[in-house]
Amino acid sequence: MPHKIIPSFEELLKPLPIYSPKRWYYDSFSLLLRTIGTLSEGIRIGYTHGFDSGMIMNYVYENTPHGRLYVGGLLDKAFLDQITCKAFRAVKQILQDALVEYLVGRKDKPTFIVDLASGKADYIYEILKDKRYGNVKVLLRDLSKEALEESKSIAENMGLLNQPCFEQGDAFDVNGLKEISPKPDLVVEAGLYGIIHDDDLIRRHFFDLKEFLDPEAIIFNVQTYNPQIELIARVLINHKAERCIWRLRPVETLLKWAQEAGFRQAKVTMDPYGIYAVVKVGNSIRQGLQPTKG
Repeated sequence: MPHKIIPSFEELLKPLPIYSPKRWYYDSFSLLLRTIGTLSEGIRIGYTHGFDSGMIMNYVYENTPHGRLYVGGLLDKAFLDQITCKAFRAVKQILQDALVEYLVGRKDKPTFIVDLASGKADYIYEILKDKRYGNVKVLLRDLSKEALEESKSIAENMGLLNQPCFEQGDAFDVNGLKEISPKPDLVVEAGLYGIIHDDDLIRRHFFDLKEFLDPEAIIFNVQTYNPQIELIARVLINHKAERCIWRLRPVETLLKWAQEAGFRQAKVTMDPYGIYAVVKVGNSIRQGLQPTKG
């Protein structure tokens, strides 16, 4: 089935003209969600913390409708059944599968994993519980103090609080990357790049990861297409209480940036809805080839 034609990132950045029927539609939809819609627990969390926040991702992963009154429960179920939410949950499973595959390949060698934008990171706890994967240590970093506190609570309830370390920080902060010790075997960055608008920032970030962390592999995802991208941008808000504009990027673009920095041997897995690609890239043995910053 051909993809629905969607606005470009540059078009999404521009407000619709006040006389546009499309603007009237989205403004009405926004008003509905901000009022009656907040009877849904998921929509309430989104408008409180942002629809790009770790808090809303955690709620979507949980996939258990909650709401005030009967209508709130119905609205919440409808929210959780949106294709974007389904893709989020599919990505979580693909991410877990990629981690298991990586750890199996390590053949019981001690492994240090750093997730630089972890959110709740409950994906890792099932793996930490499984003793088949040897000695695995994890550092969970996130900008959101609330998400890290929720993650600590989950780890404590599962009897795993002594295994992961927690640290508040920005994934793109070079000084923060320099302080991570020892250097990780695997870096995970899921759900991060879509909320970053600056291409150069992400491209430079791959070089920073190579220079300061030098991991054996990186796992990340990229949002390549989303039929709901305009609705999200025109109706929902982000963690800064601004319009929630996500940037779609071809997976080939991210692979090119990773390759320039020295990460190759890529494996790409698309979610079943064709929205996200989950990518694992390895730290190449360059044999005289040097990454070049443009």
